[in-house]
Amino acid sequence: MPSLNLDFPVPSKENEPMSVRCPVCSSDQLHDLYPSFSGTCITSDMMVLRNASLDNRLCSDCGLIFNAGGTRGWSEAFYKDSYSLMMRSPNAAIQSFSGPAPISQAERTHQILREMSELPSQGAILEVGAGKGDFLGHFLEQSTEWRATAFEPSSAFDVLKQRFPSASIHHCDYKEFDAGAAKFDLVVALGVLEHVENPLDMLRWGYERLHESGLFYIRVPNFARNPNDLFCADHLSKLTIHSLTSLAKAAGFDVVASKEAGVPIFVLLRKNDHPTASIENVAAVNRSVLDQNLPVAGNAMEAINRCQTAARAAGEPFAIFGLGPSGLFAPFYFGFDVAEISAYLDENRSTWGSGIHGRLVGGLDKIDELGIRHVALAISPVYFDQVKAKLAGHKVQVYSA
Repeated sequence: MPSLNLDFPVPSKENEPMSVRCPVCSSDQLHDLYPSFSGTCITSDMMVLRNASLDNRLCSDCGLIFNAGGTRGWSEAFYKDSYSLMMRSPNAAIQSFSGPAPISQAERTHQILREMSELPSQGAILEVGAGKGDFLGHFLEQSTEWRATAFEPSSAFDVLKQRFPSASIHHCDYKEFDAGAAKFDLVVALGVLEHVENPLDMLRWGYERLHESGLFYIRVPNFARNPNDLFCADHLSKLTIHSLTSLAKAAGFDVVASKEAGVPIFVLLRKNDHPTASIENVAAVNRSVLDQNLPVAGNAMEAINRCQTAARAAGEPFAIFGLGPSGLFAPFYFGFDVAEISAYLDENRSTWGSGIHGRLVGGLDKIDELGIRHVALAISPVYFDQVKAKLAGHKVQVYSA
């Protein structure tokens, strides 16, 4: 069984056979981070990635937290050939539980944009990695006179193209996208920046495609609230508000507004006329985030291990609540049979009935139906108390970080 070394790591050795450098500032002054793992990993679309690695690092010279392994070096091919987020059914969609009632993440994202800025009645929007077009649908429903352009590299392109026949829709990634001389009033990248090899490069790319004082709206998983992101192979950057602000300023943006809502962080940027080559070093503040998150991530994995061990000893079924990376990754990390998991439990109804690792995904009703007596939490700590309260009515032992 892999050991859990949660001590803050020392810088990488200078004589490593393969030199790893920060993708943003090219520094080789890096700290190794938990977990260091090679084998079967999990991606953000809940798929298995064989012969991969988790090689998380903190850059001492700019503060970026990044995975030097995973899909790095071949991410463009991965999204074109393999990525299938929320493609298991036509209605599958990420849900937001940060408000008074659950709604789709796309709708919540659109609401927050409108709170942050009063947009003009006409304009041009470009959405980067638009998926199936859920956000774009909400946006165009309210801003009917805006001209829409979007691109998507994955198989979701076909859905996007069919949904918006009058928009300019492209099957490509951001490096291949060609808008000619066209400029936009608003560029949107939702759940994209964490996937690209160099987030500063994408921000600078967006800068060049905006009109003067144009807006760049971004949503990313907030690593400060999402320790489990350390287990996600294709989230190449583990972004915090500190990293986002530093990178945005270096790319030539001012931060108009930012908001934390549940796990994601939402940032609205405005193009200025003074991009800079310098990057503010946020290593100290990101190190504080890591000091908080590394033990939580390790304890989350240990909670699943304790749950599986106790259930096996008692001869009782166990389940994992949440579809976070820790719960999907645990069988490969600890080496137990995925078939021991009776079900994955989740409150996102659009995932019910689907299978993860061949295991059923369902709601809390599956606890009684399957006789589940042990439940491990694979969710953000933001939701621990909320979920534990819901499980209190069931006769289960709950295991969490």
